[in-house]
Amino acid sequence: MGGYGPYIAGVVLGLLVAFALSAVLGITGMAQLLLFGVLPALGGTVAERLVAGRR
Repeated sequence: MGGYGPYIAGVVLGLLVAFALSAVLGITGMAQLLLFGVLPALGGTVAERLVAGRR
């Protein structure tokens, strides 16, 4: 389970960014669904790659 830490942290960060963008820009509907689907997955992947690159 310890190997999932960076991915989970990236997902949480991506979710926070999605919430912030949605609130600031007033995004609704399909765009909001895409935002909440893509940003957490993208954030988790980037965080995981960054940590793997440092090892």
